[in-house]
Amino acid sequence: MANIFLLLLASISAVIFWLGFRYSKNEAFYSDTLFLTPLGIYVWGDALILAPFWFFISIVFLTSELDLSLLLRFYILFLALRSAYEVIYWLLHQSTKSEYQPPIFRSVKWLKAQDIAILYQLFHTCIIVLSLGWLFL
Repeated sequence: MANIFLLLLASISAVIFWLGFRYSKNEAFYSDTLFLTPLGIYVWGDALILAPFWFFISIVFLTSELDLSLLLRFYILFLALRSAYEVIYWLLHQSTKSEYQPPIFRSVKWLKAQDIAILYQLFHTCIIVLSLGWLFL
């Protein structure tokens, strides 16, 4: 069962990379990919780095005798670090004049870029807390 999951993850990662490359090349780098959020891919541009990352991770676990609980811990660590990066990014974003808005709240028209940056930063602060808490259980 674990091998099927890892093969599926590797296959999906390869397809996601191809789509990310295609969409990014066609000026859709910042197009939302909310369905890929569990992999840390928020926009198609993220897929150019993170899809090969998940492909590599799945192949390493598939070809080794590593326990899948280690994969779960690795994933939780990834979530924590990815969210920590997002918190820092959006905290810095609040002090600039940029009008770029994060993907999750972008469709809420009544929120301004500054408001969205704050909400996004808080969202990822919560993910950091939950991820690290789960990691140390």
